[in-house]
Amino acid sequence: MKYIYPVLVLLLSFVFIMVETNVNQRSIDLNYFGLAAYGSITIIMLLALFIVQKISDIQEVYFYLLAGFSFVYVSLLTATLKNVYTYAVSDVSILEDLFRLVGFGFVIVAIIKWIKYNEEVKQRLIELASTDDLTGIMNRRVFDIELIREFANAKRYNKSLSLITVDIDNFKIINDKHGHFMGDLVLKLFTNEVLSLLRQGDLFSRWGGDEFSILLPQTSGKNALRVAEKIRFAIKNIHVKTDHDPIYFTVSLGITEFLSEDQDHLIMVERADKALYEAKESGRDKSVPR
Repeated sequence: MKYIYPVLVLLLSFVFIMVETNVNQRSIDLNYFGLAAYGSITIIMLLALFIVQKISDIQEVYFYLLAGFSFVYVSLLTATLKNVYTYAVSDVSILEDLFRLVGFGFVIVAIIKWIKYNEEVKQRLIELASTDDLTGIMNRRVFDIELIREFANAKRYNKSLSLITVDIDNFKIINDKHGHFMGDLVLKLFTNEVLSLLRQGDLFSRWGGDEFSILLPQTSGKNALRVAEKIRFAIKNIHVKTDHDPIYFTVSLGITEFLSEDQDHLIMVERADKALYEAKESGRDKSVPR
């Protein structure tokens, strides 16, 4: 079905030329060079129509290109007849210029829309590569890059830096009891609440499953503990409505800060993980510094 249009254009062109030849058969003085030159151009335009049909997956761009090539094609067809037959009048030239102008206008609009679409796709791919699909926050790969950079700055300029690891308590039970849809909703609500409590320069990432990390530049361990406690108490007030009882949940948090003797960012990650493990082992719903 897709290729009917250019085939139809080709057939109508032949019909038009045959009718024109029969109507003016007594006054024809063929210009074979003009026939060959402009005939070749019109064939190229037909091929362009086929190519547009094949490569254009964007519907809006496709229709603009189709309209543009159609007008340009009619313009070239008119120019072909004008150079083939000696009886061509000035009105034909005006019509030819008009069709060409409109056709190029459509093509330019199509190119602009295609460029804009590709920029949007590029931006979307960048976002998909750097964010978590479910929560929309930074993914672990990008967070690791930022952690390395912030760790290097803290070590070089002796700046404070703190790391918080967060785990939603008994998240597997929530999933098993209420289903994955409710589990996903819990993750989204948790994410939104934490984001509302962080500063603009703070970094928040989902490491996977129900585990999250928060990086606090220029923040001491003491202040990071305050942030962790603020998050812990805020999460306890969240409830997820269900057909039965609402879902309440808590979080456990491990906190650590950059130490001058730390040689690698992974040392900070390991300390924060140990602190988180201690919080979970000692009863959950706790913030443990280390």
